[in-house]
Amino acid sequence: MKKINIIYWLSTGLILAMMLLSGVMSIINGPKSIEMMHDHLGYPNYFTVFLGVAKILGIIAILVPGFPKLKEWVYAGFTFDLLGATYSFIAVKDPISSLAFFPVLFALLIVSYIYFHKKLAAKASSPA
Repeated sequence: MKKINIIYWLSTGLILAMMLLSGVMSIINGPKSIEMMHDHLGYPNYFTVFLGVAKILGIIAILVPGFPKLKEWVYAGFTFDLLGATYSFIAVKDPISSLAFFPVLFALLIVSYIYFHKKLAAKASSPA
């Protein structure tokens, strides 16, 4: 169980840190965020704030104990967010080098998700 917890919290901490950074930048809607999300990718400014708030709420849902069904939805939402971001950069014909970090984010999210389920299974099979 200790190995499962370490891998879960390491992968989850890293993906949540990235989502937190992205979410806060979207909520603040500063000049760099506007330049990237609105000017470069074409998203309306109100949508980037919505995405930022959704990411922060997802982070809270992952960190609060319990609520496994809600966590499933958060993992799905984070997956859709990363897929949408990847597609957005491809759609505006950014160089492939700008996509290099996305496989790392997907890997962290996948490992976190797998070990979330391993934690649930280990908890269910342990004596109460």
